[in-house]
Amino acid sequence: MKSFFVIILSFVAFSFAQANLATNIISTEQRASMKPKDEALQTPVSLENAVDSNYIISAGDFFEILFPDGQESIQVSPEGTLAIYGYGIVDLNGLKLHEAKRKILEKLKNSGSRKYVDVHLVQLRKFLVNVHGAVLNPGQVAVSGQARARVAIYTAGGIKPTANRDSLYIYRKGDTIATTEDILLQSGDIIEIPYKEWQQAINLVYAGKATTVPYVFNRTIREYAKDAGINIERGYGSVSIKFLETNYVKWIGINQIDSFSPEPSCDIEFHSQTPYVYVGGATATVGRAPYVPSMHAADYVAASGVSIVTGDFSRVSVMRNGKRISVDWANGEILPGDFIEIPRTVYEQVKDVTIFVTSLMSILATAFIIMGN
Repeated sequence: MKSFFVIILSFVAFSFAQANLATNIISTEQRASMKPKDEALQTPVSLENAVDSNYIISAGDFFEILFPDGQESIQVSPEGTLAIYGYGIVDLNGLKLHEAKRKILEKLKNSGSRKYVDVHLVQLRKFLVNVHGAVLNPGQVAVSGQARARVAIYTAGGIKPTANRDSLYIYRKGDTIATTEDILLQSGDIIEIPYKEWQQAINLVYAGKATTVPYVFNRTIREYAKDAGINIERGYGSVSIKFLETNYVKWIGINQIDSFSPEPSCDIEFHSQTPYVYVGGATATVGRAPYVPSMHAADYVAASGVSIVTGDFSRVSVMRNGKRISVDWANGEILPGDFIEIPRTVYEQVKDVTIFVTSLMSILATAFIIMGN
């Protein structure tokens, strides 16, 4: 009889163990079967930087829950809840990170599970903010949940030289925040970087790009170029300064930008290709010469091999933009693209006529001789 009771007790213990094992298997299989079909699309990446424990959990954040038999990556829903497969839903809306982790762990304990290991926030949500004002690429930019204002400004291309660095404005849910601090951003924030208050400007043109910087009294071209981020060392050879009020254009060499201070309301263009001046007429060499801002008409004339016998220096003229203008050959300013013409002297013209007449008489004399024979 005693043996019979031992057998019965052994059978009950074995049945209970099998039932407990089956329950565990079902629980694991149930959690696996409840995983969404698009879970692969929700796989998060690891965080590169530590997250402040006061970080507010919101829709889009990713948690990773570690179990002895595996791990699950779960995204916070648009309602601010976390659905833990096999354990139910946890409301995390508005909770700080340390509060959310504690609530998740309590949910697992209350469900009778002792098989969890830990909970981690593995990816921050992404949201859009608008950046306007004095930035290179204004518009919407995507930032992470822990991003600050300077990150959004950097993502928008950085601030322009004309930006007022003393303050920025953040428009948030009907409120305006004027600050100089690098504050945390929220979804839907509008960031405005104000421009400097200035009336006069300098326009800079370089490498197919253009920008505008405020005029500062006595500032040199090199200083303006530095403000605009122009790399002077990239091979520029000359600079043209166009005064907008008069349309007058002045050219200087790149080595003069440290000493030249332009007037307000002008265009400054950096040129990498060598400009030329063209010379023709009573010259030994007809063609083009590299433009040198310090050279005058007389310099180009001399470089072309003109003598006082063949060329009339008193009547040197310049063709510029399709019009003929008179210049002082000794001190007259020459611009790139000018065509300098040196007319022949009266002596050279008479000599040409004499040679022509002599040649014509020779031809006629030869013709009479042939006809006489």
